[in-house]
Amino acid sequence: MLHLEKLNFAMVEKSRRIILFGAGNLASNVVEILRLKGIGILGYISTEKPGTLINNLKVLGDIKHYIQNKELQQEYFHIAVGENSTRFKIMESIISHKDNLQSIISDKCIISGNCVVGNGAYISHGTIIQHDVTIGTCCIIDTGVILEHHVQIGDYVNISPGAIICGGVRISNGAIVGAGATVIEKVLIGENSLIGAGSVVINDIQPNVVAVGNPAKIIKRRDFLDTYIR
Repeated sequence: MLHLEKLNFAMVEKSRRIILFGAGNLASNVVEILRLKGIGILGYISTEKPGTLINNLKVLGDIKHYIQNKELQQEYFHIAVGENSTRFKIMESIISHKDNLQSIISDKCIISGNCVVGNGAYISHGTIIQHDVTIGTCCIIDTGVILEHHVQIGDYVNISPGAIICGGVRISNGAIVGAGATVIEKVLIGENSLIGAGSVVINDIQPNVVAVGNPAKIIKRRDFLDTYIR
């Protein structure tokens, strides 16, 4: 993990380009941020047909193609896929190239000092992150999210647009917080749990469950591999 003041995306030299794993909606948002920063994009690693143009960028091939291509493996990359479990599986399959994993952080967000951001994080426009926040590896902090002071976020977490995470909250590995949800102070969200859109969490949520409503109540169990993006 890197301290935010050291996490300067200019570390990606303008002479080099970045590869995006995934070519869906999240990847389109990432493309916009990279273009605003003036960072070149080599193309996508995706299950789409090689050569397909998306946002005027080509699909280079699938992950097997990447693993077999030593030139591609020298490039910086970012995993622009919404599903936590898919990001995890991609990262595990190319872990030997983890040093090239890059975070994508919008210039249109507000981030206070003393924050720590793990490699591969995506932080979108309009996000507000207060002081002493820790964000793990390959997390998604989507548009307009508010992270208050001393929030701790594990690895492969997805916090959806407009969610409000109050001070001292801990969100464990693989968890999802739905759009517009609110988590009050000092609550713990367990590993792999999903908080439904618009829910209000006032108590700790155990691992591997789905919780919805105001106040949020557990309605069923879930597995890390369960799909949640439709």
